[in-house]
Amino acid sequence: HTYIYARFRTLCSSSGSPLTARPSRHRLPFETGTASYDLKKQARCIAALEGDTDRNTFVAATLVLRGQNELHVVEFNEDTNEVWCPLVYALPHEVWGVACCPAPEHVQLVLATSSDGAEQRTSLYRMDRLAEREAAPEAGHRGAPAPAPLAELLQLGGPCALGDSVDVLWNPVLPEQVASLHRGTVRLWSLSHAAAASSASESGAAPSPREEGSFGCGRWDPHHAHALALACESDLLTLDTRSMKSAVAVADAHEQPVRGLDYNPNKPNTLLSSGDDYHVKVWDLRKPLTPVLSLLAHAHWVTSATYNRFHDQLLLSCGTDSQVKLWRG
Repeated sequence: HTYIYARFRTLCSSSGSPLTARPSRHRLPFETGTASYDLKKQARCIAALEGDTDRNTFVAATLVLRGQNELHVVEFNEDTNEVWCPLVYALPHEVWGVACCPAPEHVQLVLATSSDGAEQRTSLYRMDRLAEREAAPEAGHRGAPAPAPLAELLQLGGPCALGDSVDVLWNPVLPEQVASLHRGTVRLWSLSHAAAASSASESGAAPSPREEGSFGCGRWDPHHAHALALACESDLLTLDTRSMKSAVAVADAHEQPVRGLDYNPNKPNTLLSSGDDYHVKVWDLRKPLTPVLSLLAHAHWVTSATYNRFHDQLLLSCGTDSQVKLWRG
């Protein structure tokens, strides 16, 4: 089963090593405790509902080869340190990735990349009843509800080959803009929403800068509406989406493929990267020749690294060494 952890117990050694977060299934006191929710099915993606400014809400989607898949809306209550699920939606195929609309007026919209085992497709869905969901019930009455239908509004282009779709990224500055990341190209989409229907049109595309290279991950710049950071194998680059041309390029930023990217939420031009070379690096994109900080973070591939959205001196990383680590940068 896949558990969603809303809080980690942190351990700090006196030798100056990083704060190391170790997930636990056991209920602990609020100050050091964890809160978990059991999806009861395998899953590989979770995303924050950033447009929901009143609650700590996430969506998690399952990855089941046979049988019905589900999209769970999960809430975390900071006061009681509890997680519960007010809504579940049914999906026909296994879900490889989700992205939530950052605009509060369209908080019910979610993009999901799914696979039927032969092809992949990315669709825009509307989560009905999201605005009418109730507050958390009393403890002991919090079983997941029966799955409700999920309204499909449109597809971004047609289906693609299995494994070709890497990620879909919603622009936090311009919510009407979405980037779909594929192995050999990045495509830009313009969304519009009317009372009757939503529509999408492709507004640009750019190929991989390496002849046989593949895009691995990307991240929109929260400080610049038209800047998109991308990783192609071991290289980093930023794309100006107005011209679809590279603005900054860092060749061999890591010794192995880059797995994750994140921008500092408070400091412009500061990019965080993680890779298969076991390292986490911080870059000043105005002077990208060498990283500002380089950490030998894990004993195996570092699959993701991200900034704390409120305290940007804190970095969270995870790797295939089964460790989640909290760093003070």
